[in-house]
Amino acid sequence: MSIDVIELTRQVQRNCDIADAASGGVFSLCGFLLRLRDFYKWEHELLPWQEPEPATLLEWVEAREEMWAEIAEDAFQPITIGGETFEAFDLDAINSRLRPSGLVYGAGYVAGMKPSFFLAELIESHRVDGLRVDTVNRELARDLFVTPAMRQGQQIFARRPAMLFFLWDQILEMRPSAKTALSFAFQEYGLDIETLRRSPKDLGPRLHDVAATELETWVHHEIGEVREDAFDGLLWQEIVSTYATSPVEIFARVVKDVLADTHSEGLLGHIVQHRLKSSLGFFVALMRSFTRLVFPEILEGFAQFTAGGDWAVIEEARRRGRTKALGLAQALIELHEGGRRRGVDWAREQIVATLIEPLGVPSASRGIH
Repeated sequence: MSIDVIELTRQVQRNCDIADAASGGVFSLCGFLLRLRDFYKWEHELLPWQEPEPATLLEWVEAREEMWAEIAEDAFQPITIGGETFEAFDLDAINSRLRPSGLVYGAGYVAGMKPSFFLAELIESHRVDGLRVDTVNRELARDLFVTPAMRQGQQIFARRPAMLFFLWDQILEMRPSAKTALSFAFQEYGLDIETLRRSPKDLGPRLHDVAATELETWVHHEIGEVREDAFDGLLWQEIVSTYATSPVEIFARVVKDVLADTHSEGLLGHIVQHRLKSSLGFFVALMRSFTRLVFPEILEGFAQFTAGGDWAVIEEARRRGRTKALGLAQALIELHEGGRRRGVDWAREQIVATLIEPLGVPSASRGIH
């Protein structure tokens, strides 16, 4: 089948833009601005460490907002390939047409129930325990929401450019709480954070290698999600849609992520099994603040590990964290199901008061980073 890649890219990017037009409220202000900056770099084919002029970036953002305002009410367009037309979310059918040409298409719903799409060049495909893992490099079309690894059904996408940008953003915007773990991770590659920040142009090729290597480990979070069964699929969709863009949705996603990571076949389980020091450092460094509150056991374990190098400490932290997360998941499910009788507002208030606030998270906290 002959594929008009330029036209296909235009179609997918159009849906990406429509998805972004209504996404501003999904992210925190900081997260939104960071994603805009990275999107600009992608669109203009800049490396992560190549910064645009502030005035140029601001002008581009204003033009982008004007475009979003014009298409905010538009419906997603079908995708046409070689004379065949497909619904925008018909992932399997579209990819069956694209794979022979070395392309892969992603479509689904992400945090805040935001639609997300991308089109990229496929560089490697393999199976892990029945799951297809597609690794992509150059991305032809994408939206604001980018994550290094994402899953849709039995399909996992590993996105190298996203991993490279993600790692650089962690270096550039390094939180004090992440410095020790991030330094530990990069030291395993013989790299120093401050040197990376000063000389990214010289050390860029090595950062590409780090991103590619760590991405191979990162996909085990998605594998853990497939194996984890604390949330029934339909129940999970009901929970995230009921409390979309609220602290409850963020909490639910964090608990689900911790369960996936602490599963024996998940990310942390894989790290412990294969004794991956660099990946352990990145795991701790890249934890969101909310995740740190839900899973403090790994922070304590990591501090002990750096002092003695005992992997049994990390395994114990994994087991303890998993047990607690299972309890939180069950409590969340019970309160949500209670809301079917007593109302969504009651359930939301109870979840915030009994599960979220005791962690030290203010009830007014909003936004998805």
